[in-house]
Amino acid sequence: MTSVACLSDTFCIAAGGGANQADLTGTDGAGLTESWDGTAWSDPSTAFPAPDQPSGPWPVLPAITCTEGPFCVVVEAGGAVTNGDGTDWIAPVALPPAPSVAPNPSDPGPGHPGVREVSVACPSARFCAIVDNTGSIWTWSDGTWLPTRSFTTPGPGGTGDPVALYAPGRVGLACSTPSACTAVIGSTALDWNGSAWSEEPVAWGPQPGPAGAAVACPASSLCAIVTGSGVSVRVGTAGWSPPTSIDPGGVLDSISCPTTTFCMAADTVGAVVSWDGSTWSAPATVLPAATEYPGIGTTVSCTSGQFCMVVNGDGDYATFAGSPTEPAAGP
Repeated sequence: MTSVACLSDTFCIAAGGGANQADLTGTDGAGLTESWDGTAWSDPSTAFPAPDQPSGPWPVLPAITCTEGPFCVVVEAGGAVTNGDGTDWIAPVALPPAPSVAPNPSDPGPGHPGVREVSVACPSARFCAIVDNTGSIWTWSDGTWLPTRSFTTPGPGGTGDPVALYAPGRVGLACSTPSACTAVIGSTALDWNGSAWSEEPVAWGPQPGPAGAAVACPASSLCAIVTGSGVSVRVGTAGWSPPTSIDPGGVLDSISCPTTTFCMAADTVGAVVSWDGSTWSAPATVLPAATEYPGIGTTVSCTSGQFCMVVNGDGDYATFAGSPTEPAAGP
């Protein structure tokens, strides 16, 4: 499982499958979702059908977001998107064409994970944003796709080229409202103000290895980014704080902040750290390190300071209800 989104302690949707499952078994490459009702996980639903041809292309690392309705959107890094209620999905459609990018010599080809990453955020059923690690951003508003923006090509006046093509590791995206979004790709932060995307300075440089970044914005005035072992915070328009280490020796790749006084971040091997509005807790291991899909990492979604769901690539999961539960067999 590559992504999870929760609306309550009785409604979570996890997405996965696709190229990873095809690479593991060679037989099933459909992009799948499973729903959590507070007690158990459902049977899988197909968000992206397996390709007709044995060679693919398969869905790549599906990412999911849900908002009230429920209205859920799943996007995969191969360039397709679908939406539904968490169980029933419309036929996938291709994302609008993005500006051409250079080939990636480390990518094994269309339909395989490689270093392709994507993230999606929908603060309402009428607005969604999608970002990938080639520096491209798609914005959907009131039923219309706005022109795709690429941050790997020079902007107005010949400035720009802030995003390294195929930035390694996860990319992050958070929207507190349809007019306030922040994306993080590698060591670049991008902001949406309701009409345009722009780059902003950050207080950290590229991370060694495949470390990615994740972002959560519980309000337009507060955002937190985790990358490597640290967190950087932006309050109002004051800019990003220097990184503070909160998971020494860990590689953080997911964060969820349902309120301005509670956050939970997860690292690649199943440890979590939480913030109570003033301090971060010590890392606590709530999941075993993934063994079947060790390169996917861990994802977390919180609906309040009293409930979070943490899922790893193998489908192992844990829930938080004031304190972490024991790891459980996942979907």
